[in-house]
Amino acid sequence: MSLTLKVPERPTKHGEVDSMFDELILILNPNSQGGATGKNWNDTYAQIKQSLPKQHRIIFTKKANDGTSITRKLLKIGYKNIVAVGGDGTINEVANGFFGIKAKNRSALNPAKFKPERKLEQVNPNGVFWIVPSGSRNVLAASLGIQHQGIESFKHMREMKRRKIDLIGVTVTDKDNSAITRNRIVLNAAEIGVGAEIIDRSKRMRAKIKSRLLSTVAGIISTVPTYESNECDIIIDGEKKITSNITMAIVANGKFLGGGFNAAPRANMSDGLLDLIIMKNSGSLKMLQRLVEMKGDSQYTREEDMLYYQASQVAILPKNRNVTVSLDGEPVGILPAIFKVYHNALPIKCEPAIT
Repeated sequence: MSLTLKVPERPTKHGEVDSMFDELILILNPNSQGGATGKNWNDTYAQIKQSLPKQHRIIFTKKANDGTSITRKLLKIGYKNIVAVGGDGTINEVANGFFGIKAKNRSALNPAKFKPERKLEQVNPNGVFWIVPSGSRNVLAASLGIQHQGIESFKHMREMKRRKIDLIGVTVTDKDNSAITRNRIVLNAAEIGVGAEIIDRSKRMRAKIKSRLLSTVAGIISTVPTYESNECDIIIDGEKKITSNITMAIVANGKFLGGGFNAAPRANMSDGLLDLIIMKNSGSLKMLQRLVEMKGDSQYTREEDMLYYQASQVAILPKNRNVTVSLDGEPVGILPAIFKVYHNALPIKCEPAIT
């Protein structure tokens, strides 16, 4: 067992194993589950060791974006089977490592001139992304219909099935320098507006308030009462243009958000479409009511303050002030941003969906 950031050398040809299960590298975030993953790892490993193939390596991340850089290096030197162990942020980092995505400098983000990549190119075409949910919320797991998490997920690794899922490619404006755009992929959902602002504030408060629940409550209390809608232009598939106030927008690949909110009831992670949900004008009390209602299966039809579209590409441009954007639960930047779906772009292995 190796608990190091050092990327292992590619195995010699003599030592390679052809089985899709026999050569695994597990990338773990020790800070997931509020630090419990790292703290309890020795006990966890003792329980799961028999479920793993003999040929496996374990690498702990140490800082933000380690998952992306380590995964990319491993795939470049020929490793194929990479397992992400952690919460949604860790899983997103590792997934980004499957592609050669870099930040790009631009003087402005102009949807009329911006040309998204025709398709995403994998660093290693034979790479397969294994998912072991081990976070505090595991929202992606809910959208994928995965039943087990943590130790139980490890114990069911031999039952994992291969499938392909869509990804959403995002170009988002850097919050500190509007001349820079950041390119990322999203597995589950991007949140824009009040939802992203709550996430951003709660994460900043977590430096003082260690409890995720308390920091989230503090983020809601400090955000919702004073949050104002922002007027934005929304361009759908490069043609349809809508101008609307946005209190919160969701660009979804999966159905669920944190807290179990069924925000995108029509979403399917392999349908080649992204789902755009827009909450328009809402006062603070009405906003909270709408958030609670997202736990249901509303289709958002005949609702004046809600919009729901399915598309292959969406651009959102603010007219007034900065609007926060969060990708798979991590605050990444601000509007303007462009979102494009890539159909069946990532081969994954995970437990079969709950039936």
